[in-house]
Amino acid sequence: MNNYEIGRLGEDAVAYYLEKNGYEVLDRNYRTARGEIDIIFSDGDYLVFGEVKTRNSLYFGRPCQAVDINKKIRIVNTAKNFIVKNNFYDMNIRFDVFEVYYKSRKILHIKNAYDT
Repeated sequence: MNNYEIGRLGEDAVAYYLEKNGYEVLDRNYRTARGEIDIIFSDGDYLVFGEVKTRNSLYFGRPCQAVDINKKIRIVNTAKNFIVKNNFYDMNIRFDVFEVYYKSRKILHIKNAYDT
């Protein structure tokens, strides 16, 4: 299985996790010319933009460490596009990161992982 397929399985697992825990998934793999957001969901009065990082091992560090400043900027800019396009001006905004450990099948949900 290649990295793309493992990443897709991680995103599917996170979508299932969110729905199972009462969150409403609004969009997946939202793309613009500025970037992509893996999963967008609502958590009460929060509109949440989630980045999913799936790993087989910790050889390259924790999955959340792959969300560097450039990735954060792309996500924030893409989130702005989603908010405008879908008229979500009145919701609170949050950026979460999901660490998916493929072999152990564990998901770590890091809420409010970074600010804008």
